[in-house]
Amino acid sequence: MTSDQLIAEGRQLMRPSLFLRPQGSGPVAAIWYDYDEAQVDSTGQRLWLTVDARIVPGVPEVAKGCLSIFTDEEKCEGGRIEVAPSYPKRAGTALYAHEVSVLPPIDAVFTRGSAAVESWIRSYGWDRSERYNDNFKGRDIVEAYERVWMEEFPLYAGQDVYASLGGWHWPGPDDDWHALIDERLIVTTFRDSEPSVEAWSTRQEGFRVIQRIT
Repeated sequence: MTSDQLIAEGRQLMRPSLFLRPQGSGPVAAIWYDYDEAQVDSTGQRLWLTVDARIVPGVPEVAKGCLSIFTDEEKCEGGRIEVAPSYPKRAGTALYAHEVSVLPPIDAVFTRGSAAVESWIRSYGWDRSERYNDNFKGRDIVEAYERVWMEEFPLYAGQDVYASLGGWHWPGPDDDWHALIDERLIVTTFRDSEPSVEAWSTRQEGFRVIQRIT
């Protein structure tokens, strides 16, 4: 397995993704809200952004209208999604959707790559169910892959991306990465992190909000 072959495997696994930026044209895809201390003090929640559900790649039918993403600022974990027919009557920054191509994290390739990938990682004593780490003996090839991934992923690219819609979830230190692989990622925030906020549509829980600390 070469780095170019590994990147080709990743391209086959890419999921539709949109970056939300304050520059753009066409319909407004989302509204971003600055931190409102009065709101947090009175409700214990922070409203991060509201997304037009029609823009989100693969959003389920239940998510019609506008999706407002709140976090629980008292427990500093979780949150909620509020569905409404229109944007809240509150000032914010209009965001526009930009279609992009972003490699999935290497964990996605290890888990869902072809038989050739499985054979390659097994040759180093690795298993599909294991998260990648530096103990992997083929790490030189993986590092070449991750350099390309980091050029494309907004957490590292620094492209004035407030949030992204769809795509793959970030491979952080939490132990739920594999558990979420078949769920629907709605939005990931990048501005004002940390925390980074993920909003999901899951088969068992319905909507779910996760706060991530890198």
